Order: sequence, then C-alpha cells, then structure tokens
Amino acid sequence: MRKIYVLLVAFLISTHGIAVPVRAEVAAEHKVQLSQLDYLLAVDRLDFYSDGLADYLMDHDQKLAAEAIRRIEPEDYAKEKFHFQDLNNPDKWNELILSMLHKKFPEFKNLTLKDIEWNYNFFRKKLMEGFKADAITLKREGSVSSLNNEPVSFNKRSIPNVAGDTILLDAERYISEKTTRALFWDAALTHKSIEFHMGTERDFRQRVSQEEREVVAEVKTRSANYNKIYLVFDPRSKEYSYAFTRISGDDRVKHLIAQLRILKFEGKVALKNDFVRVYGNANAVHREQERRLSELFKTLPKADMVVIGQKSAIGNVIAMAGMMAQVQPNIKEAVGAERSQLQKLSQKVAETGTYFSVTTKASVVKTEFEKIPSPMSSSYEIFNSEQSSHDVSDVLLETKDGKIVRWRFISNMWGDEVIPVARAIRNSGHEKVVYIGTAGAIIDKGLKVGDVVAPSKTYTQAGKLLDLERPSYGTEFVKTGMTLGQVTSPFDETKKWFNQWSGKIDVVELETGYLKENLGSRVSFQPYLLVSDVVGSEHETLAVAAADSGKRKNGQLKLLESLFVNNGIKAPISNFEMISSEKVIKAMYQKIDALRPSRDVTSKVQLTQLAIRKGLTTTEELEALIKAEPAFDRQLLMDKLEKFSGALETVSKKIANVSFAIVGGEEFLNGTWNPKKALKLQLMAGNMTSADAMKVYGSELSRVQAALGKELTIEMISFDAEKTRQAVFFNSRSQRVLAQHYENKILKKLGLTKEIDKNGGVRFREITESAGGMRCEAILL
Repeated sequence: MRKIYVLLVAFLISTHGIAVPVRAEVAAEHKVQLSQLDYLLAVDRLDFYSDGLADYLMDHDQKLAAEAIRRIEPEDYAKEKFHFQDLNNPDKWNELILSMLHKKFPEFKNLTLKDIEWNYNFFRKKLMEGFKADAITLKREGSVSSLNNEPVSFNKRSIPNVAGDTILLDAERYISEKTTRALFWDAALTHKSIEFHMGTERDFRQRVSQEEREVVAEVKTRSANYNKIYLVFDPRSKEYSYAFTRISGDDRVKHLIAQLRILKFEGKVALKNDFVRVYGNANAVHREQERRLSELFKTLPKADMVVIGQKSAIGNVIAMAGMMAQVQPNIKEAVGAERSQLQKLSQKVAETGTYFSVTTKASVVKTEFEKIPSPMSSSYEIFNSEQSSHDVSDVLLETKDGKIVRWRFISNMWGDEVIPVARAIRNSGHEKVVYIGTAGAIIDKGLKVGDVVAPSKTYTQAGKLLDLERPSYGTEFVKTGMTLGQVTSPFDETKKWFNQWSGKIDVVELETGYLKENLGSRVSFQPYLLVSDVVGSEHETLAVAAADSGKRKNGQLKLLESLFVNNGIKAPISNFEMISSEKVIKAMYQKIDALRPSRDVTSKVQLTQLAIRKGLTTTEELEALIKAEPAFDRQLLMDKLEKFSGALETVSKKIANVSFAIVGGEEFLNGTWNPKKALKLQLMAGNMTSADAMKVYGSELSRVQAALGKELTIEMISFDAEKTRQAVFFNSRSQRVLAQHYENKILKKLGLTKEIDKNGGVRFREITESAGGMRCEAILL
C-alpha cells in the first residue's frame, strides 16, 4: 500500500498531473492533501460507475465482460495513474474501463467501445455532482472565547470486528454511494484518524473552534442526504482527520464505525488506533431532541394524523392534487376530451370526490397542468422545521365533507434516531401515526422489490416480539401476516445472522421496533414497508437499491393514494394568512418589516420590543428608532449569548450547588438588548453580600474581564429577596443560561421558536400558541 501511495503522490506532483484542480485560495499545506483526496475520489467514482456498467452489460448479452469488469479492483485503477482530467470526464470513463479490461484480461483484447456502450448520461451527470472535496473555510464560532477555548471531551469507541466478506450485501458498493470509500482509503494511506460527532452541525463547529482546529474541506458524497463529512486540520499537531457530523443516534455511529474494518485497500484498513473518537452522547442528544420536539408539538395545534417517512414523495403527491384541482376546478364535473387520459382521470375524480384518487397518474396530471394558460403553483406547507436528523412540516387538508384537518409529515430517520421523535409524539397527545419505511425481504419468502408489506408482528432490538395493528390502507395489494426483524445497520446482516433469523422473519429494517416501543399503547400505529432489496439474493441487494428505486415507485404511489382517499381527503389548502400569537406584536412587527425588510428577524424583533415599550406609533418615531439601533443578525446574537453564558458558567462552577440570580440587565431580561452594544448584568450569589461574593468569586470575575473586556460587565450585588421575583436563576449544573432564557422566555413570548438547521445556522420560526383551530404558521427568515 505504501508503494501505491508513493506512486500516487509522485504522479500528482509530476507534470502529468497538471489537471489536478488548482486551489489558489487554499493554504499550501492543504493543497497536497486535497489533491490526493480528489484523485482517490475520482477513482472511487470510476469504480462505482463500472459496477453500474456491469449491471447494464449483464442484461444486454455481455455477461462475461460484465463479470470481468467486476473483478477490476479500485487499486487497479489507482496503479494505472490515469490522468485526473480523464477521470473527471464522463465521456472518457468507458475508455478507461476498456483499457483496464485489455490490460488485466487479455482474452478481451478484441472488445471495443461499441461492445460496452451505455448511453445513460443522466447517471453519469449525477455521479459528477458527488465524489468531490470542496474547499471551505468555517469561521471560528463567535461563542468561543478564552474562557472555553479548551480540549473537548470525547469517548473512545472500539471498532467492531466486521469482515466485509461475511456481509450479505456488496458493502463496498454500498459505502461508495453513501459515504465514499475514498476518504477511508486516504486515511489508510496517510494514517489520518476518523472521528464522529453527535448533535447538530453547530455542536461540531463549536467543538472544532474550542480546539482551535480548522475545517479544510467538505467531502461530497453521491447521497447528499447523509451526514456531512469534513477534512479537519490541527495547526498545532499538524494532523489531519476526517469528521462525520450531524449524527443523532447510536445506531448510526455503529454503522459508520463498522466501515473502518469493512473497507480495505491493499489488504489494510483505515485504523490509526484501535479506537475512534466519538464526540457527544446519544442519550443526551435524544433528551434534548425530545424536549424540543415535545415543546414544539405541544405549541402547534394537534395534528389529526402524523405520517413518518417518504416525506418528499408525499410532498409531490400533495402538489399533484393541487395541480389536479386547477385542471378540474369543479370536482363534480369531469373535463377533457372523451376517452382521453385527462377524461379518464377527471371522471375518476368526479366519481370519488377527491383529487388524490389519481395519485398513481401523477406524471399525466403534471403534463395536463402545464397546458393551463396561467397555472399557479402553490406551497402547501404551513409550517416546517429542519432538525439535524429529520424535517417536520404541517399541511392543512380539506375532507370531502368540508372539514379542515391538519396532517404532520416527518422524514425518514436511521434506527434509534426515531426514539425522541416517537416520544415527543406520545408526550404531545397525538393519537394516530402511520410509518412508511423501506425494508429488505428475506429471500424465498414470496416477496420482491416493489412490494408493500404491513407486518403483523415486529421484533424489537432486544428480541421481544410485539403485535402490530391490522392495516387500514392498501388492503387490496399490501402483503400482510408477516413478521419483521430489526437490525441497527445492514452490516448486521451477515451469513451468521441470516442462519439465525431467516426462519423467524420475513422482512428486516431498523426503525419499527423503536417506534412501537416508544409511541406507547395509546397511539394508533401502523407501519408500511416498501421492499427495497432481497436479503440473501445475488442481484437485488441494498447496494443496488438506489438504482432499483423505480421498482418501488408504483407501490409507493398506490399506498399514498390509499392513505389520502381512505381518510376522505379531498384537496390540500394553501394561502392562509399568518396569525401571530399577539396581535399587538404582529402589527408592530409588520410596521418595522415594511420600513426595513432587509433586516434580520432578530433585529426586527428587538426593534418591535423597543417600539412597544417606548409607545412609538408614527412612521417618524419608528424611523428615528431604527436609525438609532445598529442592525445585527441572529448569528451574532446567539454567539454573544452562548459566549456570555460561558462566562457565567466560569463563575458558577467554582462552588457546587450555589444558587445565582440575574436580577439586573433589564435590556437582556426584556428582549431589547442589541448585541452590538455591551451587556451589563447584576448577579446575586446565594444570600451573600456583594463584598463576600467578590471575595469568593473575584478571581473568576477577573478572568471574565480579561477575556471579554467591555463586552460583558458582571456586578455582584447583595442578596435582596424583593429583587429575585423576576430573576433568572442558575447554578453550577446550569448550561447556556442566557441563551436558554432568550429561547424559552423572549422567543416564546413573541410566538417564536429557535432551531439549528442542517448547516449549523440559527433559524427562528413563528408558531401559534393556540391548541387548535385553522391557523397558519410562517417562517420568519
């Protein structure tokens, strides 16, 4: 392996490697690392493409050539030292593969490009969107200061002893698509460590900033919906590492860690040590997610139905129904030429009384919709929230009897990532949940890719067998009476596992057992599983599930049609006006927004609070206020709150169990503080006098002063019970004191909730505080 690496590096820096991308904006020490990674990513892409080509040739009378292509190893491509420009030119890929065939298998010397022609340009184009490393620079988190600029604790996790050849699916091909193999190869060649970060993107950035490390690049995979992967550099030790981020469950960690032993390059694996660093804790992540989601679901109107899974497909179906409503405005009157496709669809809508009855003909509806002289596309999501492991959105729907119902849609998750979601659904009193996931069918159970299964029983991860409800939807085509098994990762599905479980179960996946256990007995729960692969088969494994997704489409659409039609849903509703939780705040916010629409929502909220407190009403008065208050954005606000919270922790952690009270700092307490101005806080420590408190905490306050200067002033005052009535209390165990107060008091009062999006950004969303009713929530961005 070392020899290949030396040859690769020599090639990249030779005159033959001039096509490796020039990165003028990247530090010189990073360019070599990125060039090596870029080349390996291109090799990974070519090898992944060759598998697809082999599949095609197997079905087109070139079986021997297909089998030979599959015997070409990634190391073979790397040794060949193909020009980087050719590796990144899809039109050259077949030539490169053919040249390897001629070299490694002389019996194919007469094989021509025409013999292996495959004109699937869309597939090649999509592959070029992944398998690359984009140089990026993430600024140091503003919440980090010298007070918390220290190493971050992590857990050492052992690496499971998983052998790739014992796994029933083609693990290499699967990993190539989901996370790329190239970063593991590079880690093996250069002894880079690979680390795993639980929590949000912002949690990762906070840790990196605290350790004064730099993010050099983001590794872009073919599957863009998986965890973000970064190349990270430590300028002190000069060490590089790969970081997997935005992980929200232990099952996902174990799945990712297993890849370190599964993948081999020249017989060696990407293990710098016998352990890996895992930052964060799954239980803590789940507790925080459960708290946030429970609060969110309790604040929003209760949903009549919660659907977990297939969120993107459901969004398309809802949009289709909206299109059909424009094609056929009067649901009782059919339109279109006699016996045309439109006439048939229109007749079905008229007969059933629902626009969702033509879901399986979505492509025809879209075509007819585009023929309308002035079609109007509508957005039907009245609320949406982006979490690190999933998205949530609400849609209002009209039933055939004129009733308005609210449905909540949640995207698919991985394994135990569903636990906090299930608990939040249960905690908030929701009663009806449908889950639509994907599953592998056990071979020789009478199932094929594309079938829909509603299992009658499911095992839990602990091996307990639970009964499931009888299905209400798709009863004419859904497969029933089957038993579902549970794993934490498809890498669990080994030959040994198959021998143990294939006689007990018919299908297998990761989430249903967790959902059934954590939703509780009061929640109606029906799982439906789309068969994505056949476990134990040779050609229908999970490694090719993405390529076979078309086979699942028909069953998916039939199930969704049944879901809407059987619940009597007529059409989606759009264009509802935003209603704030407080009319006075809404009216003032709209005035500020009209005067300064470009200002960040947090700045406009601060101005709104100031204007109301000052009793301002005229445009002239508001203009004067706006000019007097510097504009700021949400990132600056939250960074300052996080940083100043860290300062309070420095003081409170000196002595355990002392109760502190923030009694001064009116601007902060009432939400009118501008983060571009200094903040002054008055603090009580227990029942101490100010003099005693200074004796005890003077050194900590000096540290805060040295680190933050005039940004933050903390004054210790003597205990006064009268002043504690509106105080913010905290102690040595408290974290994010100021940030929590802002999120839980100021934002709630204004009808807003804070979340961290998938890119680590701070977002504020407006939600109604009403328990029900036909209301609409909007995003303030």
